[in-house]
Amino acid sequence: MQNDGNVPSRITRRAAIRTAALLAVPAPALCAQSRSGQLDVPGARAGEFSKPWLQNALEFGNRFVAWQSPYGGPDPIRCSYRTQGHFGPTQLHTTGPVTRALYRLYDETNLEDFKAAADHYATFHLATLRDPYEPYYDEENLTGKWRNRLSRSWVYGKGLSPCYEGFRLHNPAEDAFDIKAYACYRWLQKYRRDDSGFGIGYESGKAADGQFSCDLGEVGCGLVGFYNIAKYRPVLDDAARLARFFLTDWREGSGEGVWSPKLGNWLLSPWQGEGGEHVTSQAFTVNGWGWSAYVVGNYLLRLYPLVHDASMRRGIEEKCVRAMQWCFDTCQYEDGAHGMFERDDKWVGMGAAAILLFAEIHHAGLMPPEIERAYRPKAEKSWQYLLTHTGRDSYPADGYTRVTGRTSKRPPENLVWLMAWTVEALLEGGKLFASTTGT
Repeated sequence: MQNDGNVPSRITRRAAIRTAALLAVPAPALCAQSRSGQLDVPGARAGEFSKPWLQNALEFGNRFVAWQSPYGGPDPIRCSYRTQGHFGPTQLHTTGPVTRALYRLYDETNLEDFKAAADHYATFHLATLRDPYEPYYDEENLTGKWRNRLSRSWVYGKGLSPCYEGFRLHNPAEDAFDIKAYACYRWLQKYRRDDSGFGIGYESGKAADGQFSCDLGEVGCGLVGFYNIAKYRPVLDDAARLARFFLTDWREGSGEGVWSPKLGNWLLSPWQGEGGEHVTSQAFTVNGWGWSAYVVGNYLLRLYPLVHDASMRRGIEEKCVRAMQWCFDTCQYEDGAHGMFERDDKWVGMGAAAILLFAEIHHAGLMPPEIERAYRPKAEKSWQYLLTHTGRDSYPADGYTRVTGRTSKRPPENLVWLMAWTVEALLEGGKLFASTTGT
């Protein structure tokens, strides 16, 4: 949750034209081959590439490949969803989610183009990271120009997972990034706090550290992913300590917790303020949103099998289920579309986030039967909406349909982030819902 002054309020007309031209080109990865030279998909037949959800997911994957620079990051010319100006944290919003989506596509299809692109996105992200001077001072003077050192805590979180974790799992013989991963973990220690475990590393309003729930959820995801590779016990201890912040009820004037029992979701921040990514007038200590519901839920669900504290496990079960319910009860429209903070505007990617949260709770075996019965039809409806609104000709511009206008499309990198979630939700829904919906 950043509030960077250099983020444009909308994508420029010239950039939109460049994107339209790119999307008119036949998708290159659909013609890619596996190692054997055939469309040899593990556990599937080549004919299953015709499944509509896989076709739509592949379409997004091809865009991610087409938008990539030869050196790995989002190309500043070919990708119109990249904020112009000096490279900073905003431009790294894309790399982690796209890395994960591309690895997921590769796992599903065995198409090498997707793995190669994921490897390069992960490499680019990890290559950019630097150590912080001190918290809240993350700029460096380069010949009279101040540049961001890319040292915020969530940047390290994304670097540890999905970038490092995904790269290591898909390249088990290559340990070149182990040293960088341990360095990121050491750098992250500069952002330790007594209340929430870690801070985000930048101020917000009157708060020295904004402690945004979405940012710290990414830190948690990074810690769990790093632990899964390194098996270094202090990392797991830190991940569990941070979890207490998300399992503790918010109290005004305190940074110890960010859970809202009233909402049944995590607040944007424990500190008062407004403004920032996608925010128009939403107050931080009043509103929840789909970003935190899924990012935090994903982190806690990954942590769940690694911890043995009964109280923490019960808290994770309860709060992840309630956050999933919030997504559907508060944000879902009759047609299956989802808003971001409520039923505000329709965001394809917010429906994807709700579907993924439902699926992850289901796979973890934490869904009470009565809640599964009540919410599975809602999740199916959202997946059907996704399916019918993600084709080449049916995907709304930027994945957004204005209803109330109470959300913004800033920054453009987040629109790609939502596309990455959409890829995963299309694939997940194909496994969970296709047989029951007759799709």
